[in-house]
Amino acid sequence: MTNDALVARAREVLETERAALDAVAARCAEQVAAAARLILEREPADVILTGAGKSGHIAHKLAATMSSVGTRSHYYLTSEMFHGDLGSVDRAGAIILLSKSGSGADLAQLVDFASRRNIALIGIVGDRHSPIVSKLDVFIDASVQREADPEGFVPTSSTTVALALGDALAVCLMEARGFTSADFAQFHPNGALGARLNRTVADIMAGENEIPSLNPEHSVRDLAIEMSKHPTGLAVVRDDSNHLLGVVSDGDLRRALTEVSDLSGVTVGEVMTTQPTTIGPEALLAHALSVMEGHQPGAISALPVVSDDVVKGVVTIHQLHREIPA
Repeated sequence: MTNDALVARAREVLETERAALDAVAARCAEQVAAAARLILEREPADVILTGAGKSGHIAHKLAATMSSVGTRSHYYLTSEMFHGDLGSVDRAGAIILLSKSGSGADLAQLVDFASRRNIALIGIVGDRHSPIVSKLDVFIDASVQREADPEGFVPTSSTTVALALGDALAVCLMEARGFTSADFAQFHPNGALGARLNRTVADIMAGENEIPSLNPEHSVRDLAIEMSKHPTGLAVVRDDSNHLLGVVSDGDLRRALTEVSDLSGVTVGEVMTTQPTTIGPEALLAHALSVMEGHQPGAISALPVVSDDVVKGVVTIHQLHREIPA
């Protein structure tokens, strides 16, 4: 198979799955919202997610996602439920079934059990003609026009759609509860997520004595010397009370050196940027990174750290990338 053929196949798979997601976005938003309302009505009881085969893998992932964003959730393989797990299921508020076909003896038995126990039933099912659909409290139509493989039998588009619908439900519940990044951080204290959600700019910034810091009356020569001594990529310009007046970036300095023939009489105040974007020392690392990368008209590589207009330090994008693992 040539490289061009591989590229074409990869593109076709991605486009097929995107089309499937577009279709469910158009038809399933109200169904997902109805499922969220039902789960919220049944709180504080737990949510059970179940499936078999590839659907079981998706259910397992969704249970973990829901648990991490405030919905107490548990995963059980459908075929194992009737071998000792029903005691845990018995007190659930809702069961979310994931199935492409919506058929099978285990699934039918579980639906009957839930109906007898007054447990709410939500189905993310790929066949709207399945016999269990009429028994569900909420049916989420996860059908797809076709799978993404050439023969059309490998679970590809269908698993992508099921996962996306479950994620939509998890996020709806998260937002309905007012669940925030601070809540999320309690469940993810370590690793990359912990760094993003728990650590603040104050933890990693270069402090006042580690940054180029000048008054506006200083010369550009003084500026160049200070920026060489403290290579943060950004010099802060402040008054005698350490209040921020402006900043000079490496780019500002280079432009001054190339555009002005005689810098002997030029002061820092003449080349600085006034009213720069700033960040507070209490800001989370993830927020600082988004401010830098989302800055318009272009991303910036360093921010002055300011509290009550008083300069506290500088944080750079290199520090953030080093402290927030990929």
